Amino acid sequence: MEPSGQVRISQCMIVRNEEKNIEQALSWGKSVMWEQVVVDTGSTDRTVELAKRMGARVVTFPWVDDFAAAKNYAIEQAQGDWIAFLDADEYMTPEDAGKLKALIDCLEPDVYDGISTGWQQLDENGKIFSSGTQIRIFRNSPDIRYRRRIHEQLESVSGREFSVGDAVQELSIFHTGYQGKRFEEKKRSGRNRRLILKELEERPDDYEMLGYLGDEEYVDGDMEKARECYSRAVGAMPSCLDASDQRSAVTFTRLLTILTEGGQASWERAEPVYRQAVRLLPEEADFDYIAGRYFAAAGQAARAAQYLEAALKKLETYGCSNKALLLAGGLFEAYELLVRCLYEAGEREECVSYAVICLKYDKFAMSSLSRLFKLLVPGSATAKSRDAYCQVLSFLGEIYDWKQLKDRLFLVKAAEKSDCPGFSAYAAEQLFTRAEREQLGLK
Repeated sequence: MEPSGQVRISQCMIVRNEEKNIEQALSWGKSVMWEQVVVDTGSTDRTVELAKRMGARVVTFPWVDDFAAAKNYAIEQAQGDWIAFLDADEYMTPEDAGKLKALIDCLEPDVYDGISTGWQQLDENGKIFSSGTQIRIFRNSPDIRYRRRIHEQLESVSGREFSVGDAVQELSIFHTGYQGKRFEEKKRSGRNRRLILKELEERPDDYEMLGYLGDEEYVDGDMEKARECYSRAVGAMPSCLDASDQRSAVTFTRLLTILTEGGQASWERAEPVYRQAVRLLPEEADFDYIAGRYFAAAGQAARAAQYLEAALKKLETYGCSNKALLLAGGLFEAYELLVRCLYEAGEREECVSYAVICLKYDKFAMSSLSRLFKLLVPGSATAKSRDAYCQVLSFLGEIYDWKQLKDRLFLVKAAEKSDCPGFSAYAAEQLFTRAEREQLGLK
């Protein structure tokens, strides 16, 4: 490959039996990369053949149960100025790939060791279900290598601070590795657990590895063992954490979930963990979300609402990059729960405001609309009721499209089911002709 621009980028990857992914993995960067280096760790399918056909330089490395060792060997084969190290089940869009060289060219010389990009995880339907950041693009330097057998991370070999530039808004890497049978096969193989335990044999107080071991137990359904691992991880954490420390956030989130759900749920046990979590990671919204869910289940609506509002405000303020994985994945459910808690707590105005937010997200959200009816529609039909009905219908016209039959019919039926027959009849009269009402069986 010929250089295209000032900087030379080597695309590197380690692979094994990736014939389904290898062509896409090499295609996205083919016009941008100065070279493409594929390190095969023992494929028995057509991975090597396809990679060579795509023009990549393929070398072999015997698998030694160490991702860092394999990746560092790949780095040693690279001859470019910078390295883009993506897995075979990851890719960048053509648009982002086209920005890569110019972005690196604009960096101040010898200032940054790497750049941080967005990292989007895709489900089987191609939809993003989790977002974070990764450092996969870095300077080709003898001082930069990976550490740890699994869940490996870049570091300076000499021990100096690793300097990272921020390109999260400009670039994203898309990851498809949690899809389908391949993920299930990897999970069943026990490979991750084996490598994590090897790491912990050497560093038993590695709080990140303890968190990863907790994940293994959590996914396997052994909540007691998961709780023990997460508790050990929390106890081994330093007094300060980086605001974007997603690993520690997951440890706290899952530990709090274990302590606040199920038959042995206890805020007395969970509160010290919650307080430590908020102190170390004050921008993380999931901690308040879990607390809100606990108090909602315990029937303490007012207290639950306080935590839920705090969680949503943190999400709005700090976003969900490396944060709020739980809340961002269930955002609508969180808003609906908040509406319920505010209603039960008698917070009328706030309940209306959040119910409207829910309905603008999903106008057929029955529970939120029902509570809105109960707050806005007069309880009994009087001479003044029609004026109130008119105001409510006008208010709902900001959410619903009266030209759509589905919207009109849903509103009338929802009011009837919400024990608001007077408003249901009024809405039917205003939104449907007499012939339509007779045809649809509306009162």
